[in-house]
Amino acid sequence: MSKSRKIHIGWYIVSDYLAAIFSWIILYFTRRLLLSEPIFVHHRLFLNSRFWMGISLIPIGWLMFYGLVGSYHSLYKKSALNEYTMIFVCSLIGCTVLFFSIVINDPQTDYRYYYKAYFSFLISQAVLTMAGRWILLSLVRRQVREGLVSFPTLLVGTEPAAELIYHDSCRGLRTTGYQYVGYVPCDPSPTGDSGRWLPTVGTLAELESIIDERSIQLVVIAMEKTQKDRVERLVERLNQKDVEIKIIPDILDILSGSVRTSNVLGAVLTDIQTGLVPEWQQNIKRLLDVCVSVLGLVLLSPLLLYSAIRVKLSSRGPVLYSQERIGYKGHRFPIYKFRSMYEDAERNGPALSSAADDRITPWGKYMRKWRIDELPQLWNIIKGEMSLVGPRPEREYYVDQILEQTPYFRYLLNVKPGLTSWGMVQFGYAENVQEMIERMKYDLIYLENISLALDLKIMLHTLRTIFKGKGR
Repeated sequence: MSKSRKIHIGWYIVSDYLAAIFSWIILYFTRRLLLSEPIFVHHRLFLNSRFWMGISLIPIGWLMFYGLVGSYHSLYKKSALNEYTMIFVCSLIGCTVLFFSIVINDPQTDYRYYYKAYFSFLISQAVLTMAGRWILLSLVRRQVREGLVSFPTLLVGTEPAAELIYHDSCRGLRTTGYQYVGYVPCDPSPTGDSGRWLPTVGTLAELESIIDERSIQLVVIAMEKTQKDRVERLVERLNQKDVEIKIIPDILDILSGSVRTSNVLGAVLTDIQTGLVPEWQQNIKRLLDVCVSVLGLVLLSPLLLYSAIRVKLSSRGPVLYSQERIGYKGHRFPIYKFRSMYEDAERNGPALSSAADDRITPWGKYMRKWRIDELPQLWNIIKGEMSLVGPRPEREYYVDQILEQTPYFRYLLNVKPGLTSWGMVQFGYAENVQEMIERMKYDLIYLENISLALDLKIMLHTLRTIFKGKGR
């Protein structure tokens, strides 16, 4: 467990934002100096409209750019060398685009002016961004080095491979903050002495509960490559949990180029990638989620206010309805909706709505027709609990019933649930568990073909459904 408060990734964003502001200020005054334009007018700094427009918009553009390339993940999983390389490349691209958009039209014929202006902008942007991140990463490394922050790690495997891998990887993992907290044998130890090097914390059947109880963040699989089927089954189980998975590579893995490492002092471990889409697409998807949701809440605020008033006047009870749903990797979260039913509509237990459901208020029927009741979920998207497109989240009560009939529903938990989905477009709302299973087939097809292009197509079909008033 962590012994010190972790540094939030938000400080990275603040650092980048300030660096972008100061680099723009440097470019602004550098241009004025090179063009022999006055810095002070009437004993005051001359700051024109272009200055204020740039200082308002350009830093936000930099943050969006850094977000697209995946800068704003956990500080504790970053390589300083990779960060500095990425900063230089991003600065080169971003400064070049801004330079040709803004500076190239300056009234100047001397090419040396453009070189000076460009390189002053590039150097200031890169150096200031690196400086801010270097300070934060130095604090992170100190926390990890002093053991103030650590990430619980579990070793799962068979002996003697497990003991060998433990000794080979323990020190390397510790340099990146991972600390072994226990061992789970795939087979009972014939000697029962694994506790000499790492305590046995449970059996393989208890793996999921051990991960939850001990807040495990990394699972290292220590099994022979000849046990391929067992490794695949184990990875499939771990894929349902929000943990990193690593395995020791063999010589063929290394020679084939499948082993990647960003920490030269860390353990030689291969990451098992469980993501369904490339990281850059995940970053773009998240950026679109946040931008569209924020824009939607702002533009639709009059409709949201009107709907809230109508809900309050329609019947007794709260305006917003919160209900626990099962989301990404089985995490529970409260989903928000405008209340469309009378109060205590489920006093007899969970019950799905139907087309002729007398529990729905008159205004609730209107909201459902145009799916207005779902709009508060834009806040769930901003919080990162949902996405614009993804399988619809269900309650645990129904998830358990679905899993009794088909285990494939677990695959839907490998992505964030969505405000809309391929299942909602093709099938619509489900009135019972069997219809949920039918709709699940469309969402499984979505997972097999997931892409930004498909997300866009689903959103367009959803808008068409809404404009036709075919919700429920």
